[in-house]
Amino acid sequence: MAFLPLLPLAVALLSVTYVEGQVPGFGECPTVQVQHDFDLSQYLGLWHEIEKFPFVFEAGKCVTANYTLKSDGHIRVENSENVNGQVQVAVGDAYSPDTKESAKLLVRFYDATPYGDYWVLKTDYKTYTLIWSCGGLLGFGNVQLAWILARERELDPSVIDELHKLAAGYGIDVGHFRKMDQTGCI
Repeated sequence: MAFLPLLPLAVALLSVTYVEGQVPGFGECPTVQVQHDFDLSQYLGLWHEIEKFPFVFEAGKCVTANYTLKSDGHIRVENSENVNGQVQVAVGDAYSPDTKESAKLLVRFYDATPYGDYWVLKTDYKTYTLIWSCGGLLGFGNVQLAWILARERELDPSVIDELHKLAAGYGIDVGHFRKMDQTGCI
């Protein structure tokens, strides 16, 4: 138990590292609406990352997320990316803590870390999904993440524009979205 006095320092360092690749902002998280009547069974399967907010844990191209249902009702999240010709995979766990708002999922990739928000703002299940996450930062700010995923490696620009407009309407700064490289993928 000698490490316990160092725990606050470790948490502070982890927080600083975590924020480096995300989008920090002042004030509380914007108020958003999630997908009404979210149907997890239609959502499961393979998605390709089309756009994202900067994220420190992703450095490659050909990023995908594959969601499968586990026997305990949780979701197995398998993210993969190609980094300098090598495929890297991260496996996480997600679940919906409230059946009344099933589009508000929680996800984590390491047992020692807390779950983070993974909110589905909009999806048609067959083509696209808009995902958003926001967490408080030391009581005076927030850290936001967002992704646009698609079932195919490309998505119609008019759909991307529609999703940007939806997010902007909630006060999310869509200027942080970055197009992901889905070329030359296997």
